[in-house]
Amino acid sequence: MSSPVQETNRNRFDRIAAEWDDSPTRRNLAAGVAAAITAAVPLASTWKALEYGCGTGLVGAQLAPHLGHLLACDLSPGMLSILADKAHASGLDNLATRQLDLTCEPPPAERYDLIFSSMTLHHIPDVPALLATFHGMLRDGGWLALADLDAEDGSFHSSEAEGVAHHGFERIELSQWLEKIGFREIQTCTAHTIEKNATEDRPRSYPVFLLTARR
Repeated sequence: MSSPVQETNRNRFDRIAAEWDDSPTRRNLAAGVAAAITAAVPLASTWKALEYGCGTGLVGAQLAPHLGHLLACDLSPGMLSILADKAHASGLDNLATRQLDLTCEPPPAERYDLIFSSMTLHHIPDVPALLATFHGMLRDGGWLALADLDAEDGSFHSSEAEGVAHHGFERIELSQWLEKIGFREIQTCTAHTIEKNATEDRPRSYPVFLLTARR
């Protein structure tokens, strides 16, 4: 059974799935993350990849043409339905979708060359446990690519936002979690910077990191 936080996330993202892609901020973020992953990871047409927290596939649909197969996973059936329609319309025959909550469900039996996510970790209560699950899902030498907010003061999300477990992350702490689990070749960079009005109604910059590592 999913945790209350994950149930909240599922319900929220189902509600907003239809208009998710309408946001230029989200589209620009996805383009920045996809470009950063492409620059940092040697994607190959033979690879099997999994995206966790894929949403409507704003990132995954950009990477899929460079991969052999992509399994796009999310909590929200509403988001997955949008992505499935987009993939069909775009002819992305190597992209499949699956509803999956790795905080309470067993992982797929398949082993992957790449696991990636964008803006998903801050919705996960127990991040080290999820990272350990990712480690077990990767083949030896496989890549992990995680994009999320740098640690912030809580102003990024509105006060009404539900399902937020973390106000971003310290890059060094996340790297230490990965190293303790057994990941190696850990690198970080800034993938994108989101400009938005914070609680004081003035523009604020929120950096989004990309962290890559290998099993």
